[in-house]
Parts: sequence; C-alpha cells; structure tokens
Amino acid sequence: MLVWRKTTSDRTVHRLATRFNLWARARRKLAARRHQGLLKSHPRIGGSAYWSLNLFNYPIAPVINGFDADIVHLHWLGDNFMPIQQLASIEQPLVWTLHDMWAFTGGCHYAGECMRFLETCGNCPQLAEPGRDDISARVNRQKRSAWAQVPLTLVCPSGWLARCAGQSAVMRDKRIEVIPNPIDTAAFKPLDRREARYAFNLPLDKKLVLFGAVDGTADPRKGFAYLREALSAFAESDGVELVIFGADNEDNGGSIDLDVPMHRIGILRDNVSLNLLYSACDVFVLPALQDNLPNTLLEALACGTPCVAFDTGGIGDLLQHQENGYLAQLADAEDLRQGIEWSLAQEWWPERIHQRVAERYAAERISEQYIGLYQSILGGLS
Repeated sequence: MLVWRKTTSDRTVHRLATRFNLWARARRKLAARRHQGLLKSHPRIGGSAYWSLNLFNYPIAPVINGFDADIVHLHWLGDNFMPIQQLASIEQPLVWTLHDMWAFTGGCHYAGECMRFLETCGNCPQLAEPGRDDISARVNRQKRSAWAQVPLTLVCPSGWLARCAGQSAVMRDKRIEVIPNPIDTAAFKPLDRREARYAFNLPLDKKLVLFGAVDGTADPRKGFAYLREALSAFAESDGVELVIFGADNEDNGGSIDLDVPMHRIGILRDNVSLNLLYSACDVFVLPALQDNLPNTLLEALACGTPCVAFDTGGIGDLLQHQENGYLAQLADAEDLRQGIEWSLAQEWWPERIHQRVAERYAAERISEQYIGLYQSILGGLS
C-alpha cells in the first residue's frame, strides 16, 4: 500500500513522502498549496459537497511504477493526492474502486441532484459563481482528455454508483464492475445488548436510536436535520433516546438541540468498541441524502441491528424494506419517523440480520471477487 499518512507499523504500507527526494517533496508541497488556493478562489454555496480538483502535477506515477506491481489498485485519490494527468503515466494495469462520485464529476465528491456530469459539467449548482466554462467544466474536460486512452477498470461498491459512472461523459467507455465493500463478520457480530449498554453506561430501560458519521450533525448531506425533525415526535414518549458517535458539530464549537435525551459517545477508533455500540442500540438511523454503500450501515447490520435510512444511492443494495430495517422516502422526515417507530416496535432476530450480511459481504467473499477480477485482467494481457 502507498499512502499519504501512515498510522501503523506495517512494513507493507509505504508513506509517499519517504519515496521522494527533496525536489519531489517540494513539488508535492507546492502542488498541495496551489490546490487549496484554487479551491478558495472558487467559493461554493453553503451545504455543497466536499471538492477536489487534482489539477496540479507532481511525480507520483514514477513512485508507483517503481514497485513493479502486477496491478495498481486505486482507492480515494482526492485532495490532489493523484493529479489527473499522472494516471496515464502509470505503467501497470489499473483497477480503481470508487468510494464516491469524484472520478467522473467536475470536482464534487457527491453531485446531489445535479446530473451535469453526464455531459460536460459547467454551470455547477454548487459554485457561488457558476458559468458555462467554470472550474467544474475545466476539471471535467481535463479528466475526459487525460483518461480517454487509459485502460482503466472501475469497481463500484453499489449498483447506483455503477450506473452513474456508466452514464458519465468521463467513464462511459470504461469497464465497470460492481463489487461491494467487505465487512469482517468475525469483528462485527451480535453481542448481548444488556452487557453492551453497561460498557457505555447507557440506560437499560430505554429505546436507543443510534446515529453516527464524520461531521454528521454539520454536513447537510448527512441529513441530521431530518433525524432531528423525526425525533421530535418522540419528545413526549419518555422512552426513546438518541446515541451519537463520531465527530460532530459540538466538537467544532456548535451545539445540538434535540427534543429527546442524547448520549454523545465521541469518536471510536477500534472495532471492539464499535461492535459493542451497535449491539447496544435498538436501531441505527442513516438519514444521508446521498451515499454510496455506507460502511456504518454495513457494520450495524453485521451486528444484527436493524437500520432506518432514506432510499437513496446504494443504500437499497444493503437495506431491504421491512426485512432488515426500513427504507424511507428521500428527504421525508415524517416517513423517517414512521420507519423508526415501526422498527422499534418489531421483534428482531439479530443473528438472521447478521447472516444475511455474511452471505454477501463477508471479507472472504469480496476478496474472491477481486482476485477473479485481477485474474481476468492479467489473463487478458497474456
């Protein structure tokens, strides 16, 4: 693995900076500074998605080529980690697993309701000053030009993302496969709810609704406003309480006003703690307005916890309506409320929910699909 930030002592994980000489490190630093400067010079409207432009070149491809790999498998490349023009200089066959929409947009990682990526972008609704040849059109144009002849295989974790990529101007001519994200079904499994609540000092006699996301209460795409509205209906019940984990708005000096009692767990950095928290709660709610194949949803289901989410993006691949949870109409707080109420009233069998996840998303199964993909690519080159 080649990464920008290394957080383990694993010798097979290589930090990019250690592979650079002084001149290359200076070019990388300058490219990052120019990337941030260009983003600031093209302000976006409030509530817009995360953006990356990746227009500023530095020599990452020679580092990748130096590993002499059989296949180069790309993942998240934002924040100018992989400049657009460098992709064509990688000598090995390329597989790219998409974790959002950035590969085929003009800069946004999620396009919302906008479909301009089907053609050329431009007149971007997320930009404060959109225009026919705005920065989104220029980025989209550079991607189409730089990647037109690159033999690239895309992997999309959800059918929704695969359809978007296949219709896009940038990627419609590429090979596209659907392989879901994996889950370690030994690390995420149903645990005793009472003992799990003891671990977090959570009440034993309440119905606990779980919500978690990075910037979950601050990022409009995560949909917390709809969850807040849905929970207001439970204000007088004296039986439903919210549990929040992950960094949220209060960590940045903001506040969260709710009509039900709330327990803030903070950031959990290990699977054992996550497994306990999912198992402690009665239902996990994901009110995202657009998402690919959310890991939090997959983790919750693997722990046997039913889920409520909006029917958007790739969420329907994971969640079967009224079988392992509830799919609510997009951006409908009342239907979200009904889904929470319905889910809390059911008698669930956590092992059955876990088994359904294991049958399709277990890490061993997903790795077999990737090995088959690698073999098909390498076999086609022989």
